[in-house]
Amino acid sequence: MKRADVFLWLIYGGLLAVLLPHAQFVFARFEPNTAAGQRVAWAAAFVFEAAIAALTHKLSLRIRATPRYSVGRVWLRKLHFRYANVYFAGLLITTVISSLANLAHAVEFGGELAIVDRWGISFGVYAIAFGGVLPVVSILFASVLSNVAETERGVDPALVKAKGDLKDLRTELKAVQERANFAEGRLVEVEGQRALTAALFDGDKRERILAARELWPEAAARTWADISGASTGYVSEVVNSNGR
Repeated sequence: MKRADVFLWLIYGGLLAVLLPHAQFVFARFEPNTAAGQRVAWAAAFVFEAAIAALTHKLSLRIRATPRYSVGRVWLRKLHFRYANVYFAGLLITTVISSLANLAHAVEFGGELAIVDRWGISFGVYAIAFGGVLPVVSILFASVLSNVAETERGVDPALVKAKGDLKDLRTELKAVQERANFAEGRLVEVEGQRALTAALFDGDKRERILAARELWPEAAARTWADISGASTGYVSEVVNSNGR
């Protein structure tokens, strides 16, 4: 367990220890007013607060394990995964009961406050704020602990490696594509050269003249005539009819 986790759990344990007598106060009201009844009330209060701690821990692990959704309503799917489970339900129930116990203790033993009389603020506001609301911190601690753990994990090395491999794969794929395009271009060029060569030897005079001009565009008309076996005049006629 990380140092930050230990520190937060110590704070949370201290909070539960403060709330323990408040829970015992209410449990004692339902037990005989004897030494044995008091011991039962203390045991029940301890078990109850321990259950809150255990459920808080389980919920923090649940929140920590939230999948990385990428499609759909991500926030809604995360919310459902984190809180639509038995851990949150159990923590909510125990928190409500603990809140009622602490509220009863605050109302039972709450003393007079000058601000209540001078400012006209209801005493119930302070009873709720300093008694009933305290157990709700359990739910907040579950979220805080999971976030601390997630932050301390930092960057996942496996994820970094996967991203690097993906980048290398894309670079390699791009290089392969470029080589494929070059090879395709060369293939088209070779096929064109083959067709011109075939026309030069197997075609009629007109085709031989055009093939010679395509293969040796800088040559003179006499050269084309010699290669194709045609007269210079006919070469000029064919060239002019097809455009220079």
